[in-house]
Amino acid sequence: MNTLFEPYLVEGGHYTDERGVVRFVNDFDMLRVTRMYSIESNPDVIRAWQGHQFETKWFFVAKGIFLVKTIEIGTNIKKEFRLSSNASAVLCIPGGHFNGLVALEEHSVMMVFSDVDLSISKNDDLRQSVDLIPW
Repeated sequence: MNTLFEPYLVEGGHYTDERGVVRFVNDFDMLRVTRMYSIESNPDVIRAWQGHQFETKWFFVAKGIFLVKTIEIGTNIKKEFRLSSNASAVLCIPGGHFNGLVALEEHSVMMVFSDVDLSISKNDDLRQSVDLIPW
């Protein structure tokens, strides 16, 4: 798999002691990150399909569980990732893909990181209906 052009996971870990839990993804290189935001979505509400030709996004579950799906634009190659706050990992979705997500638990929170500012992202924004691309 060429991870420069296909979605991939950056695995992390956790450390637990009497003080609590520290979760980490030490191999997630944040040098390209320009902005971040969070999504707290109601369970079973599908947020799809948004995509970008050039923008790369990284997804990290801060709380709960999400199902994230990607589709390569123009080929309809689908991939599916189940992300949980119990398993530290960052999902990288490079440009050239639609993405969608659904929370699988109440109060789930997804952190999203982007490599471009909002004005560039808006000009690179592609959307497709779940009526045209079934979930």
